[in-house]
Parts: sequence; structure tokens; C-alpha cells
Amino acid sequence: MLRRILAVVGLVLFVGALGLGAAFVFRFELLRWKQDLPAYTHQPGDDRDQRVEMRDGVGLATTIRLPAGDERWPTVLIRNPYERFDRVARDLWCGIFIRYGYGCVYQDVRGQMGSEGEWDPFVNERFDGQDMLGWLAAQPFHDGNLALYGASYLAAVQWAVADSLPPEVKTFIPTVATTDLRRALYENGMFRHETFTAWAAMMRDGTMRSDAGDEYRAALAHHPHAEVDEKIFGMKLPWYQEWLQGGVATAPIWQRDDYHALLATPGKTQVPVLMIGGWYDIFLGPQVDDFNGLGSRSRSKLVIGPWTHIGEASGVLEFPDSEGGLAQWPRVLDWLGHHLRGEPLEQGVGVETYVMGENRWAKRAAWPPPTQPERLHLVAAEPPGCAGSLASQAPQRDQEIRYRYDPFDPTPTVGGGGMLAFILPGFGGAAPANQWQPEPCHRPDVVSFLGEPLPRPLHIAGSVEVMLTVRSDAGDTAFHAKLSEVFADGTAVNVRDGVNTLSHRNGRGDAGYAPGDAVALPIRMWPIEWVAKAGSRLRLDVSSADFPKYHAHRNRVGPWAEVAEPVPAEQALLAGPAREAYVTLPVAEPGS
Repeated sequence: MLRRILAVVGLVLFVGALGLGAAFVFRFELLRWKQDLPAYTHQPGDDRDQRVEMRDGVGLATTIRLPAGDERWPTVLIRNPYERFDRVARDLWCGIFIRYGYGCVYQDVRGQMGSEGEWDPFVNERFDGQDMLGWLAAQPFHDGNLALYGASYLAAVQWAVADSLPPEVKTFIPTVATTDLRRALYENGMFRHETFTAWAAMMRDGTMRSDAGDEYRAALAHHPHAEVDEKIFGMKLPWYQEWLQGGVATAPIWQRDDYHALLATPGKTQVPVLMIGGWYDIFLGPQVDDFNGLGSRSRSKLVIGPWTHIGEASGVLEFPDSEGGLAQWPRVLDWLGHHLRGEPLEQGVGVETYVMGENRWAKRAAWPPPTQPERLHLVAAEPPGCAGSLASQAPQRDQEIRYRYDPFDPTPTVGGGGMLAFILPGFGGAAPANQWQPEPCHRPDVVSFLGEPLPRPLHIAGSVEVMLTVRSDAGDTAFHAKLSEVFADGTAVNVRDGVNTLSHRNGRGDAGYAPGDAVALPIRMWPIEWVAKAGSRLRLDVSSADFPKYHAHRNRVGPWAEVAEPVPAEQALLAGPAREAYVTLPVAEPGS
């Protein structure tokens, strides 16, 4: 009997290993089948590894992969900092490109994997990228047509050189990235923990650690946060300290020439660009602005799907016809075929967005489409109670709603964009994208406002804007607004959210505030395209935290990361006939 059991187990293991081996051998055919791509046109040729020397003598590890044959090839350059991503970039991506007749050059960025030098995030990518392109342009294996490709940091390295491309570069494809690091790191003075504290915990020494979840969570709870690199992560991180000190527009990091040069890069970009983003990505807001500011916008394309930073259509809702994620191989190959080979461009240019709620793709020359503002006023419950209302008319008398915000017990994150920790094993990040929302006023520090059932579908396309009139007993504090769709059965899912602080109500971070004063506070949410169903209601939740997506505001004036002792704050929302308390929706025509 034991022999039979062992024989069966051995057979199962053999068959499993055989299946894994077959999947590895046929992985490119499986991907082609899954993505509905045309048949491959070329066989892989020889690979060559070498070091390419930069202007300061540092050698960067580089792999050259070409199709079989003695031709000269249109060629794609990929530069990567992630140790655990090299197989995807070098083996899978390059493997696809060479099977369609493109050369592929893969490089480890400075200080990472096989490359020499010291890695300082984002700092050396401009000069190294320029040197690499100068070297590549002189190589005999390409036919004079080059492109740049990659996502996230692999896209940031493209933007670093986009204003100084040699004539051989005909296009580049930056996916889920932006030129504006300040708007990625901060939302009106609120630091994005779930992205950049998580990234620092993972990449502290450049080795892409997967065992830092406990340290990440400890960093979230430590005060002052400026100590976490040495006390929690165990090493000095000068680049992280620069980020922590960058909460205001006047911070030294935002005065540097390289930052301002990068901000100006989209306007100086003259080659066509294919940009790919996700509604729930960590860079979506400034990425849309990058596209709209392109010097080559009339010849470029932006694709936005219902994806997170890793290309998943995450969340509780289903989004059919959104397959392919950020890779979007049919679009990428069509784009490269046109710009590197002169083939017809089947997809056209402009903007292609996934309309959530109607679950369809929409193609337009520009985005957002024409919209009309629709204003809904915040009205407190009468008599005072939990949920107020969103109404077409402002309340006829002054109203005040109070709550207490405690930074040691902040309102937790439930869905949304701008998060990364959820993808890291053991980090315990908040669930991203669209998530079922708690009941209205589910905490004492959450105030909810509920609209009437919609008589027809409501097509939101653009940035939702909330205007609050607020009062606090703190010298500085935060207010957070979240828009949700409440379906006919009473379940609710988040649509978009945003945050602002009293010190950033002027957009700069230096607005003074006298505790007890009533002031207007604007909250502009990142753009979205969402169709709320007929019969649904809109709900706006106002609180003072969305943690750990953003840091919990300390309720003190000054650099947030240096505050050792946060304090509670008494907050008030004010409404009335002469007070600004409303949400403005950008409403497009149905089906537009």
C-alpha cells in the first residue's frame, strides 16, 4: 500500500512538474493566445551581455537581445532598477519584442543588480539615460529607429531624457508614471504612506525587500516620522528624508533645477508618446496633466483603464473587456509598428478611457469630454442627527456639524487610488480601488451627506470638486472628502476622494490659520470617468483622515514628519445660505 501511495504521489509530482515545464516552454504562445496577438514573425537570436560606460566611468550592465538573422532591427530600450523585475523586463518583454522582429536592449540602472555605482533614486537617470542613448544610437544592430518602453520607475527613466532624445528615437511608451514627483508624493501637504513609505521600506537598500511588512507598519505608528529611516529601517535614507521635508512647495527639493526641468519636459516633448494609466494608479492625476501638456499631444495617445499600479482591475465590481492590464500588447505593438516601421496605425491617437459603470471603452480626441457643472449643497440633518443631505439648494439658515478628530485613531482607508502597499507580501496594505463602503456616519468622526435617487444615469467625467467651510481649534489640520455611489439595494462603493489641509488651502502650504476662524477649504479630487446608475444615490463622506493612504495629520503647525506629539482637534463643518459647502460634479452627456 505504501508503495502504491508513493507511486501515485510521484506520478502527481511528475505530471505537475511536466505541466510547469510545458507552461514555461510555451509561455510566449500562451501570452499571445491570451492577448489575442498575431502569430510571431521571428525566432530569437543570440543574446549578448556587456557593460556600457557612462560619462564618469561607471559601467552599467546591459543585455542586447536580437531576433535571429543578420538584419538591422528597429530597437526598444528598457532600463530597470528592480532586482525581482529583471526577468519580466529582460526575459518576457524583450522576448515578445524579438519575436515580432524588434531588437531589445535591457539595462540595470546605476547601482542596481549587475551595474556599478551607487543607486540614488531618480537622481542619475537623466545623465545615464542620455549616455545610454548616445551609445545605442551608434550601434550597428539597429536600423535607425529606436523606442523607449517600461512602467513606473521604468517609465520615469524615459521622462528623464524625453526633452533631449537623439533623432533615432521615434517614440516612447511611459506607463503609470509622471514628471511631477511633488504631486505624486503629496496631496496638499498629506504624504502618501501607502505608496512612498511602503516603497522606502521595500527599497531602502535597493534590493526590493519582501520581508519589511512589520517595519512598514511600525513606521506608520512612529512619531516623529522623520526618525523611521534610522530607528525602524535601520539605515540613513537621505532621499527619503528629502521626501519627508517636501510637504510645502517652498521645500528645497522642489527648488532644484532638475525638478523644474522635469516639470517642463512634457511641453518640450516632440516625438509621439503612448501613455498608459489606470484610474486607481498612484500617478494618475499628474499623469493626465502630463499628457495634456505634451508638445506632441496631437500625435500622441493616452489610455486609461480601471487598473491599479500593477494593472489589475481590483475591487468588488466587475469590469468586463478590461483585459491586458497595463501591458496592453495589442496597442503597444500597433504603436511601435507605426512609429518604427511605418505601418498603418489602427488605434488612432487621442484619449481612450474605460467608462466605469457603463463598462465600455470610449475614444475621443481629448479628455475630459464636454461637461456641465452640477452643484449639490451640503445640508445638515434636521433635527441634528447622523446623515445630512446633498440638495440642489443651500440650507436657509446657518448650520454647524461638529466632530472630534484623533490622530491616534484616524479614519481608516477603505478603497481608492494612490496605493501600493497592498501588492507587497506581508505589508498588509489597505484594499485598493472600488470597495464596499461602511454605513453612513459609521464613526463619530465621519459626517455623511446623501443625495436623492438619480432619475437617470449620471455620467461623471473629470475632477470632482468639493468646497467646505470649516472651523478647527487646531493651528493646522486636514479634511478629507469621499464621493460614493449608493446602489438601490443600499450598498455603497467609492467613486473618488481627496484631501486638503488648512495650511494648503491657498495651494502653496503657507496659508496661516487662526484657530476658531471659519474658512473656505477646496478639495479637488483626481479625475475619474464613472456613470452612476439611475436609482442610485450619491453620498459624500467628510472626515479628517484617510489612513494609511495619507499620514494622519498631527493637528500641529509645521513639518508633519517632525511632530513628536500629535494632539486631537475639535472640527466643525459649516453650511448655510452664505457659506460655501457643496460638491461640484463635471457631468457629461449620456453616452458621450
